[in-house]
Amino acid sequence: MSNQSLGNRVQAELEQAVKSGLLPDSIQPKAEQLLSRLMKPVRLALLGMPGSGKSTLLNLLVGDEVIPDGIRLPTLQLAYGQSEKAVCTLSDGSKTVLDGVDMTEIADLSPVFVEMLLPLPALRKISLLEVVAPNDANAIHRASQWAAKRSDVTLWSTRGFNETEQRIWSTMPDLTKDHAFCMITRADFLKTEGMLETTVGAVKLAAKDEFAEVLAIATTQAVNARRADGTVDKVAMRDSGGSALISAVLKQVELGRQSAVDMADVMLHQYNDILANEPAPATKATPVEDIAPAPETPEEASEDIAIEDDAPAAPPQMEEPPAPAEPEEVTDAKPAAQDAISRLREIAARKNVSRDAAAEAQAEAETPSAPEPEMEAEEATPALQPATREAYAHVIAYIEERGTELAAVLEEQGENGPAEVMTLTADHIQWLCDYLNENGDDADQSLQRARDTAFDAADMVQLMQMEKRDDVALEAVSLMLQIKRELQADIAA
Repeated sequence: MSNQSLGNRVQAELEQAVKSGLLPDSIQPKAEQLLSRLMKPVRLALLGMPGSGKSTLLNLLVGDEVIPDGIRLPTLQLAYGQSEKAVCTLSDGSKTVLDGVDMTEIADLSPVFVEMLLPLPALRKISLLEVVAPNDANAIHRASQWAAKRSDVTLWSTRGFNETEQRIWSTMPDLTKDHAFCMITRADFLKTEGMLETTVGAVKLAAKDEFAEVLAIATTQAVNARRADGTVDKVAMRDSGGSALISAVLKQVELGRQSAVDMADVMLHQYNDILANEPAPATKATPVEDIAPAPETPEEASEDIAIEDDAPAAPPQMEEPPAPAEPEEVTDAKPAAQDAISRLREIAARKNVSRDAAAEAQAEAETPSAPEPEMEAEEATPALQPATREAYAHVIAYIEERGTELAAVLEEQGENGPAEVMTLTADHIQWLCDYLNENGDDADQSLQRARDTAFDAADMVQLMQMEKRDDVALEAVSLMLQIKRELQADIAA
């Protein structure tokens, strides 16, 4: 079963469980929070200095020319809507609602913030927040910190990642950095000037450990690769760097959703008995466009929303509804951990994992989820070298085999099971680090990402072991599963 099929199935079952009224009162709010999280598109923020190409990146990601050349807008939030609509917040705090999206009309209002709803298929997967600020380091710093609290994935647009940008970015939260990309724009110009390789090398050196990845993109070429009839010039899109960007964003979207899917799957399994008499849910989850929440607005806080130089100097105080609390862990920690391992066993049985688990895992990975057409990135990543593909298949098989062993440990150890699972999982993840570090082809870019993911997981598990909670076993197993999913995605690319 693909990750997308699993996610749709879990979302449909969770929606049915929430509507049934059969869940315990202590669990119902958590289930509702998880459902809201699954239904909400992943929030993507576009940051960077003025003139760094953020608007062109936005147009590329949504597959349409939302912001034409020459139009100056303030900070903009873009989300899915059944029909076009713009909500413009003015300098006095009042709001003007426009039916339809006329950029000239919006610009003439001189708003300080714009919420825009558009019926673009790509926005079913992501919402975008383009942060606009004056060419002032302090203003960009404040705006970036504000955006970090409202985004899941971040793109920093740059022409060279200079010292000012480095200082601004260095203060960003580590969680933001872990899910961020440094986008070197105008790659076509740099290539023409013979400066592309030098610039990319310098940025990678300066941005070491600060981003998940550094990518170069010829944004105008990438946008032009989308033809008027809706088709895509795949060669031009790949050569521009657009395919690599879209592929990276889609991967982050899937990873961001998967943690909620895992938690929901465990919760449903834990309360399967009381839900067993409910009618089977529909096979297809409720479309996101039917339930997508209204976009958030900037909060009333000490941090200002940075605006363009020609906008009013003092931004208004704007209210924002309280952000929904993140779903909490299931309170019954030991059964939750046991359920997580049981799910590994059941999933393995459903997939008919044989002794040749590596070949079976690869066969599954070769049927990846199909993204929305506007976000599709074909031929985005070079094929893995045979040595790397073999190493990945071996690791996937190893993780699946360890899942069965961990289930047996829980059954045999009783109350001591979660602690033993925690210790064993830490050992398994360390083995993954060592194996990936010693195997594969270093020419594969994805191999380094896989190594980084494994080492990050190992560090996280070490911290988890210091906590006195049984449910850290569930979290540790989830980290191991995340490594498996990333490797499967790379094999399928």
